[in-house]
Amino acid sequence: MQYDIFSVGDNIADYYPEEKRVYAGGGAYNTAVIAKRLGAKAAYYGVFGTDKNAKFLYETLKKEKVAYPVNDIRKGRNALSIVRRQGSEAVIEAVDKGVYKNLKINKNVLEIIKNSKIVHSNIYSYFENYLPKLHYKTKLSFDFSYLRNREYIEDIIPRVDIAFFSESKSQEDPEAFLDWLSQFELEAVILTLGEDGVLMQLGEEIIREKSLPVEAVDTLGAGDALTAAFLTSLAKNEKDYHQALAEGLKTAAKYCKIRGALGVSESREEEQIIHKNVHQKK
Repeated sequence: MQYDIFSVGDNIADYYPEEKRVYAGGGAYNTAVIAKRLGAKAAYYGVFGTDKNAKFLYETLKKEKVAYPVNDIRKGRNALSIVRRQGSEAVIEAVDKGVYKNLKINKNVLEIIKNSKIVHSNIYSYFENYLPKLHYKTKLSFDFSYLRNREYIEDIIPRVDIAFFSESKSQEDPEAFLDWLSQFELEAVILTLGEDGVLMQLGEEIIREKSLPVEAVDTLGAGDALTAAFLTSLAKNEKDYHQALAEGLKTAAKYCKIRGALGVSESREEEQIIHKNVHQKK
């Protein structure tokens, strides 16, 4: 079976202590679920643990009818994050990657993944070493998030076709950053700027679009929503990047109005413990 979007990488239980609830999350996981909700033939590959949070995330994936053609369930804790609200902004305080940091993909699994119009992953997913094996065999999308390590970018970005970046946490000239990225000649680079909208680079052209006005409830996962909608639109209309961006902005605004990245949660009265915090505060 050929998929429209195959998302590979992180799945995380986002725990909100004030609510005593975990929400389904993780950039790659969110992208797959939202793409499916938008009508794409979406698949996901990532490592689940065997605890209560893993079961919740795995069952949610099945309920959302996202394809999971290769089961990878490993004994141990699922990835977990602690999230607190500051108004409508969700602030991640700690992250325990659990078992998914052990992502290992064999040749047979890569054969399944590459049978897709677009394969998507991100900097949190340990997927970098597999990109060369898929390059030129499918369209590759990669989310660099807030990362600005140019050595890392220079190593990874030549292997992908579409790159997503989030607004830098330090002072930055966004257009100068895109100008630097232009040397790599990607199909498209998308740089989200929060309330200030988004920049998209197509060749030598830079397009700026405003964010849609919205009374945000929770901004967690809004970037994943934009990515999912952008890629879903592109899977249907391969070269219409302007329409893809419009769909991305519309979907991001919609998901700002729900709690958690996907609006799917489960009660947790027991304390959620971070065993090894790998989150670096910006």
